[in-house]
Amino acid sequence: MSMHRMPTSAARLPARTRFVLVNDQVPGEDACCALCDEKIGQGYVRALHTCLLFCDARCFAGHEMATMVIERRTRQVS
Repeated sequence: MSMHRMPTSAARLPARTRFVLVNDQVPGEDACCALCDEKIGQGYVRALHTCLLFCDARCFAGHEMATMVIERRTRQVS
């Protein structure tokens, strides 16, 4: 899977923007969701800070929740 550069307009999004919802486009032939590993069809979510692809907003939210829990546990241990 190749990494694509974000369009110039995405670089100007506000800092609080965490994802981009892409409608009616397929990211690539073999693109799979970073959380559930399902093949991504038409329309997907791209996380701006990691460039990971998700099949829908639920998988994106699940990934974000898991990341927050891991970060919190890491801070508690260190």
